[in-house]
Amino acid sequence: MSNEKRINCALRPDAQGFDEVRIVTVPRYKESELSGDEWRISASIQFWRKGKMICESGCRDIEAAVTMVGGEYLRALDHANGYYAGDGIHCDQEGCADAATVRYQLKALYCRQGHKSEPSSPEFRHFCERHKTRGDCGLEDSDSNYIEVPL
Repeated sequence: MSNEKRINCALRPDAQGFDEVRIVTVPRYKESELSGDEWRISASIQFWRKGKMICESGCRDIEAAVTMVGGEYLRALDHANGYYAGDGIHCDQEGCADAATVRYQLKALYCRQGHKSEPSSPEFRHFCERHKTRGDCGLEDSDSNYIEVPL
């Protein structure tokens, strides 16, 4: 058991289960004494988060993959168990897998309608050097709603 205190990583507004979806061709060499040897291709739909592939699904070809991507997205969300909050190690900015260099404690939480509430316990977000400036447009994810605390 670790002596390190576990921190509560806050869910970012509009968080998504994946920050990248790829459709790639997958070549394979088929060998057969009956029908001969040849290269064949299939396709793979890959769902990524923070630079790691979370799950993938194989398809006959690119056309089939494009047709199936919506359904496979829903299946992939079930597979990933819907975990959208940060891990305290990587930057919480969608699409960024860089190491977090700053930790912010949230002052307040806001619902989609803009109603303010106090966190029941301290909640934190983590960002890399590039994404540590949050701006002043949003209510919850803005520089004025964060207190910088040591990592």
